[in-house]
Amino acid sequence: MIHIIPEPKSLFLQKGKGLFPFSANTALVNTALPQAAIEDFQKFLSQNFHFQLSKTAGDMQLSLTLSEEGNPEAYRMDISEKEISVTSAGEAGLFYALQTLKQILLSGGLEIPSLVIDDCPLYPYRGFMLDVGRYFYPVDEVKHFIDMMAVHKLNVFHWHLTEDQGWRVEIKKYPRLTEFGSKRSHTNFGHKSHGGFYTQDEVREVVAYAHSKYIRVIPEIDMPGHMQSAIACYPELSCFDRSLPVATHWGVKHDILCAGKESTYRFVCDVLDELIPLFPDGYFHIGGDEAVKMRWKLCPHCQAFLKKMGLKDEEELQQYFMSRVNRHLKEQGFTSMMWNWDSVEATEWLDRDIVWQMCGMPKNTQSEIMAGRRMVNSVSFPYYLDLPYGWFNLQKTYENTPEIPNIDETSAKNLLGLEAPLWTEYVPNMKKADYCTYPRLGAIAEIAWTAPQNRSWKHFLQKLDDYYRLLSACGVKHPATLKQAMPGTLRAKGYSLWFNRRQLHWAGLHNLIDDAKVKRLASK
Repeated sequence: MIHIIPEPKSLFLQKGKGLFPFSANTALVNTALPQAAIEDFQKFLSQNFHFQLSKTAGDMQLSLTLSEEGNPEAYRMDISEKEISVTSAGEAGLFYALQTLKQILLSGGLEIPSLVIDDCPLYPYRGFMLDVGRYFYPVDEVKHFIDMMAVHKLNVFHWHLTEDQGWRVEIKKYPRLTEFGSKRSHTNFGHKSHGGFYTQDEVREVVAYAHSKYIRVIPEIDMPGHMQSAIACYPELSCFDRSLPVATHWGVKHDILCAGKESTYRFVCDVLDELIPLFPDGYFHIGGDEAVKMRWKLCPHCQAFLKKMGLKDEEELQQYFMSRVNRHLKEQGFTSMMWNWDSVEATEWLDRDIVWQMCGMPKNTQSEIMAGRRMVNSVSFPYYLDLPYGWFNLQKTYENTPEIPNIDETSAKNLLGLEAPLWTEYVPNMKKADYCTYPRLGAIAEIAWTAPQNRSWKHFLQKLDDYYRLLSACGVKHPATLKQAMPGTLRAKGYSLWFNRRQLHWAGLHNLIDDAKVKRLASK
């Protein structure tokens, strides 16, 4: 039985026709793919079947041919007794066909039945986000995530590079960001020091590697919140010039960039200007989430700036901040993305061309998308990979639909797709990352690629044994079992209690004590 995740648009078995014997005698001909993509497929064959394709023409052949028009991510695969013929309007489509062929070989064996597959993605944006700010993942592990994205036919790698707990990318104009800001004194678990960052050369290496898998890379520098690692290095970036450490505990921090100082905007633009040449895919994520306005309310710089600009309140001040950063990126030919923080009920000061990444669904979601704002669905339930399966199990993830309700057909096209974020507050290593990510990423990949009428939970379950075989073949060692991904009621309640306790801890005494200190500073 042939099982493929994500499910193709159509798969037609040609009954009565013979089998294609896939072997070392199969010749790769007419290939329109670069050598790196061919080597990826040859490596898969060598590791799993102990042979590679022949380089000399023979009776049995695999051909990869570019057609003149069509969706560059779509492909057609026609398998007969003598040939596997793949055509696509783009290299990406041919590459995705090879990912499909990998699964055909693993699930059905080397004797492949005659069949025809016509396939294309439902959404143009199919993303995965890796948070390296909380825990640093070295380049080889980042590349492994990219490899797995390719297997799932995902095409956008969102690289969350900065957090309160660590600054992870070299900025030559501000060396302390990595000399000091990339390290924290201890972690929540184990209480060990932790650190790491990527040089600009390493960033170029990762971007080039992703491009070889037909994956775009979108960097994120989160602002104005989640910036304590930068403020620890350069205290003048905050509202109150005081010494702070790189954060050690998780949660929402109240010290954020000061939106009332021109020097803050110079810092932000300097950082972006160094990074823009490293990321040629035209999108830049500027965060925007969980920016607590408590410091701004007390800050004389912010209050004076707010009045000068005619802004109503601190929420409009953040809209101004995000729009100003967006305009700087636009001048460089970039499109900005940001999280649609829940408090955005009015967007008078927020540029319409900023793409919203949906971490929630505030009341104005429908009105914004119908007014032309483009969006990517990453609503925490069901798409956050780090959330316990007991809170949102595999079936709930699979059966959730990304469409935004109560909008017209034209506006629906403004939903670019969806993205699965892996936040790493509680994901310190690849073992835990495997557990959180798989098999959930398989479900999300199918939602992003396959039209609703062509997918079902029952059929997805039938494919899971072969999917686990695929994961093993690709080097995933610790995925959640089906039992873990579909926990019983009692276990699910235990997860819920743990999750609520975590949220209470995040909002605990740390901020309350610190807020009192700042109020005393502001009153002097």
